[in-house]
Amino acid sequence: MKAFYCLIFIIIGGFSYAQHKKFDIGHTYPVKEVIEDINYTEKYLLKFHPDPYRYISHDSLHAFIEGIKRNITEPLTEMQVRFYIKQIVAKIGCSHSGVDPSKAYSKTVKKLGRPVLPLNTYLLSDGRMIVINNLSNDSGIVVGDEIINIDGHPLDSVIRKIFSVITSDGYNETAKSVVSRYDNFKRYYSFCYGYNPYYTLTLKANSGNIYTCRVKSISTLKDTLILPKKDSVQFLESTKTCRYSVIENPQPIALIDIDAFSGRHWNRFFRRSFKDIRQKHIHNVVIDLRNNGGGKIRSGLKFLSYVINKPVKIPFDRKPNLIAFNPRMKMGVGRLIPIVFTFFAPNTFSNGRLRHYPFGFPKHKNAFKGNIYVLVNGRSFSMSAISSTYLKYKVNATIIGEETGGNIAGTNAIITGKLLLPHTHIGVFIPVYHVYHDIDVINDGHGLMPDYKTIYSKQDILQGIDQDIRKVKELVK
Repeated sequence: MKAFYCLIFIIIGGFSYAQHKKFDIGHTYPVKEVIEDINYTEKYLLKFHPDPYRYISHDSLHAFIEGIKRNITEPLTEMQVRFYIKQIVAKIGCSHSGVDPSKAYSKTVKKLGRPVLPLNTYLLSDGRMIVINNLSNDSGIVVGDEIINIDGHPLDSVIRKIFSVITSDGYNETAKSVVSRYDNFKRYYSFCYGYNPYYTLTLKANSGNIYTCRVKSISTLKDTLILPKKDSVQFLESTKTCRYSVIENPQPIALIDIDAFSGRHWNRFFRRSFKDIRQKHIHNVVIDLRNNGGGKIRSGLKFLSYVINKPVKIPFDRKPNLIAFNPRMKMGVGRLIPIVFTFFAPNTFSNGRLRHYPFGFPKHKNAFKGNIYVLVNGRSFSMSAISSTYLKYKVNATIIGEETGGNIAGTNAIITGKLLLPHTHIGVFIPVYHVYHDIDVINDGHGLMPDYKTIYSKQDILQGIDQDIRKVKELVK
């Protein structure tokens, strides 16, 4: 009996030690294991992805991967491996594909943090980068100063390197620009160039003087973002993801701001909002889809039913195979969704693929039939890119802002699986379906282009001026 209790104690002690053993962020993986993880990524990314060769050929992608492998001559940390995996995944041009650190890495970083550049920044459309928040102890760095180089790396080369690891649809770069703004740039910089205790910066002051300074890093656990205050707005209806208000103008303008196509009270919000617009006889509506990363197709169809006076469909398909049930794809209960689509949604076979057709039907009672203005930017992708494109081509809405991050003709989405690499346990996210926009456009690898492109100056950003809303008011006037 004594021996039995000793055995139990040893087992519990060993388990407790394993549970509390810290993951070493600096741990390196042998070259052989790194190459095997890269080969695993190439093999199964191309096998599982619904449309991997739309924007790059098989030979070009393979040549790029072989070039990466030739440069790996010494052991790498997980972060260094992840940099290369991100570059590979970004090459296929799919904003719904992505790369995450291993669970052990994420858990450690969440607890301990990482040292990053102590600045929040904004990348202007002309390629200049300005300081938005100075989080360092160096008071000489002033908001509005322009970054020339970091640690001797010219800004343009830094941007190219960061853009190489950010996924976007097709050849789009507005998405990469928006994603790397504000508090994200410093994280991407440190990810690409290293998490260092100090950073050396060359900046251009507002006076035009060039100066250099060495700043101490801050922890990601103490990150702060402070943006210019905006005028207070009275919301007539709101949910966690949507807000409805009326802009006072010679002609009143209804503003519906949608952050994501999801959330509670979705149907009630749009029913009440469009009812109020009808009762107040408002003839101009702004749909703000800036920084909207998408959401549920059903939610999008419900919204579109109030502004498009005919049935709307959003086709999507995949090859009729059992990829969703492959044990290499971690999907949880999401594995059941293809079965549900197959037996309960309208579907056909098209070009050897199983295609589904979810429909939305118009709401005649509170339908809006006036002028629609849609605000978009590089972070408008997935369902927000679908919505803006449908509004443009089905009801002739006016598009204001910048090219959408989502492709004009379609994207990859619906459900996503995760591929775990065998050695580093890095996660590669892969969508299962390809979505087609039900409009007659040519896929040139870009998003929906605005009818009115807005350019934000340094002062616009620093003062929080909304040039997109200004353009709407000008057009309505």
